[in-house]
Amino acid sequence: MARSRIRIGTFILLLALSVPGHTEGTLLQLSFSGDVMVHTANYLTTDYSAIYRSVAPLFKKDDLSFANLEFPVDPSSPFSSYPRFNGTPEYLQAAVEAGIDVFSLANNHAFDQGRDGILQTLRCLSRIGEQSHRRLYAGGIRGNLKVPFQPVEIHCRGIRIGFLAVCQMVNRPMPDFYVNIVDYRNRRHREYFLPYIEAVAPQYDLFILSYHGGREYSREPEEEANRFFDRLLEAGVDVVWAHHPHVVQPHRLVDREEGRALIMPSTGNLISGMLIGLEPQQPEHKFAWTTDSAVWLVTVLVESGQASVQRVAPLPITNYRNGRGDVLVERMPGMGGKKLPAEWQSYYRERARLLRVSLRATGEEHPIAIELESDRLALISR
Repeated sequence: MARSRIRIGTFILLLALSVPGHTEGTLLQLSFSGDVMVHTANYLTTDYSAIYRSVAPLFKKDDLSFANLEFPVDPSSPFSSYPRFNGTPEYLQAAVEAGIDVFSLANNHAFDQGRDGILQTLRCLSRIGEQSHRRLYAGGIRGNLKVPFQPVEIHCRGIRIGFLAVCQMVNRPMPDFYVNIVDYRNRRHREYFLPYIEAVAPQYDLFILSYHGGREYSREPEEEANRFFDRLLEAGVDVVWAHHPHVVQPHRLVDREEGRALIMPSTGNLISGMLIGLEPQQPEHKFAWTTDSAVWLVTVLVESGQASVQRVAPLPITNYRNGRGDVLVERMPGMGGKKLPAEWQSYYRERARLLRVSLRATGEEHPIAIELESDRLALISR
């Protein structure tokens, strides 16, 4: 039987990439998204599964999908939006059913509902994973203070992956360290954390660090953050996946003797309600950047216990409101097929252009096509 293929949008996207050729070792296809938020507009969406319908095929065909869960889930308390979030199990379940496998829980809103929110979030994730018959991974918070923060170990296609999630700060004071905090501006934090990474990273074939921090709404990372991310690579991290600014910042590929590493200083928002209040005449408004982002499709070659990033393909996405007012994720090329008022069509055309310019700022040159095959995601060079 011939293998069926679904093309992305129709599922083809040409992007600028660096594509070195390798035929040995194990190739992993990973996807990285930004913040999963739960503003009131998201909570009021009538069908949570529809939120991710355009990107779920990506998440389900790759090897692992990563996202930052930027709210606690405490079913014993009512829903709450900004500034002290509390999501619902049903809203979280939709993200899981869309195919997200790995959640960063370390972020500034992690302690919004206190210790009970920490405990309930961990329980909800465990329960939803069991109900979906899937193994979910999450890091960055703890309910038991006697258990030290340590990397989550993930086994995927014979590869041993270490995943560690940390954040710069939390919005509410904590009586104890329920959230793993590492402030890159704090010298003591750096002096403790970097040697720790040097000790644990070599225990894994691939080491991924999630970092939640930086300046909100800034489209370029701070120099101090860049230096910290570089030092993380020197300490043994292979992929730095960062978020919190709510806008996209250009990723960087870094050549090292042991293999090429990747820094994504800000992956923006996967879903949020930040588009509420924007007008179609404002495509260049600074908050318009919070409604557009990408899913970073990353190919990693693991060979002889060392990892090297082979390809990076940011797939542009946006948030939009359908005719019912639901806030949904859509691939940016797919917006052309939406029945929107002319002024909003013009808005999204301009947003698509601006986002393409931003994503091309990395200086990569080799276009590839992204396809979905019957069994797993493939990035095909053209």
